[in-house]
Amino acid sequence: HVSGTPDALLRTQQSSVHYFQQPGDGHDVDPDATSLSGYSGQLKFGKYGGGITRFETSVVRQSAGFEVNDLGFLRRADIMDWSTWAALSFRNARGIYRWAQINGNHWETWNTSGTRLENALNFNGHMGLNNNWDVHLGGTMAALTESYCDRCTRGGPSLRKSRGFYPWGGINTDSRKVVSGGVWLNMWFTDEGKSHGSSFDPYVNFRLSPRFQVNVSTGFGKDLNDSQWFDNVVDGTGATHFTFARLDQRTTSMSIRLNYTMTPDLTFELYGQPFVAEGTYSNLRETSATPHAASYDARFQPYTPTGTPDMDFKVTELRANSVVRWEYRPGSTLFFVWQHGRQGPPPETFLRPAWTRDYRELFDVLPDN
Repeated sequence: HVSGTPDALLRTQQSSVHYFQQPGDGHDVDPDATSLSGYSGQLKFGKYGGGITRFETSVVRQSAGFEVNDLGFLRRADIMDWSTWAALSFRNARGIYRWAQINGNHWETWNTSGTRLENALNFNGHMGLNNNWDVHLGGTMAALTESYCDRCTRGGPSLRKSRGFYPWGGINTDSRKVVSGGVWLNMWFTDEGKSHGSSFDPYVNFRLSPRFQVNVSTGFGKDLNDSQWFDNVVDGTGATHFTFARLDQRTTSMSIRLNYTMTPDLTFELYGQPFVAEGTYSNLRETSATPHAASYDARFQPYTPTGTPDMDFKVTELRANSVVRWEYRPGSTLFFVWQHGRQGPPPETFLRPAWTRDYRELFDVLPDN
C-alpha cells in the first residue's frame, strides 16, 4: 500500500510498472487517487533431490496495483505466470562424462486482464567431461501460441508477438587450473525472419593464488531488430502515434573482476566495465489499426515524422566499483565503496571507428566519482 499526493499517484499509475492508461487492459487511471494497493503471491511445488528426476511447478501472481519501488526494484506488476521445470540429473561418471543434466522448461504468462503475454518452451543440456571441461547447449521457442506484448508501445495498445527461436551454447575449461576460460554464443530469430542477432562472449580466469583471482571477459554483439520501439508522438490534434523502427545495433564491452582476500576479515573487490554501443534507426513506422494482426506487416503502417528525428546514436561508458570489506569484530562489518564513471560525448560523425580507439578516447573524459 502506497499513498501520496494525486500528482505522485498519477505518475505511479502511468509509470512503466503499471501503465494503467493502456487501452483494453481493464484498468483505468484515477487522477484523484491518493493511494494504491496491491499484492504478490507465489505457490511452488517441486522435487529437488533423490534419484535422477527433478521438477518444480510454480504459480506467481502480482496484482495491477502492486507497488514496492519505494523498497527495492520492481520491473512490472500486473502479471500471472505459471512455470514448470523438469530435469534428468546424472551424477555418476559414465563414458565421456562425470555428470550430466538435461532440463526442460515451459512457462505461460498473462496479465491480470487475461491477455496472454507468452507461451514458451526451453530445452537445455549440460555435461561435465572427464577432463573437467563443461559443455552447455540449449534453446528457447517463444510465442508458441497467440501472444501479445503489452509493454512494447509504452502505454499504448498491446502488440502481437511473432514466434521466436533463441539458441545458445557454451564451453568452459577446468576452473581448478591457474588459467581457465570459456566462451558463450547466443543467437535469436523472430519477426518472421526480419529480426535477428547474435553475441559472442569469451572470458579468462586467473587463479593466481587461493587469495587472489582475476576474471577478464569481453562481449561482442550485433542485432538487427525490426520492431524496436522508437517514440510516442502526440500530434496537433492530440492523437498519439506509437512509432517503431528497424534498429541496427553493435555493442562491445569488456569486464574485469578482481577479488583479493588479504585476511578472512579483510577483502578487496574491483569491478570495471568499459562499454560501447552504436546504432542506426531506419524504416520508421507506427502501429496500424490492427496491431493484433496475425501478419507481421499488417501490425504497422507508414509514418512520416514532423521535423528530422535523430536516427543515429552512440554510447561510450565506463562503470567501475571498488569495495573494501572489513569485519572489525564478529558480526560487525564496514564497507568502503568507490564508484567511478565516465561517459563519452556523442560523436559528430558515425564513421564506426575501431572500438579500441573508442576505449582510448573514453579515458580522456572527465570522470564522475
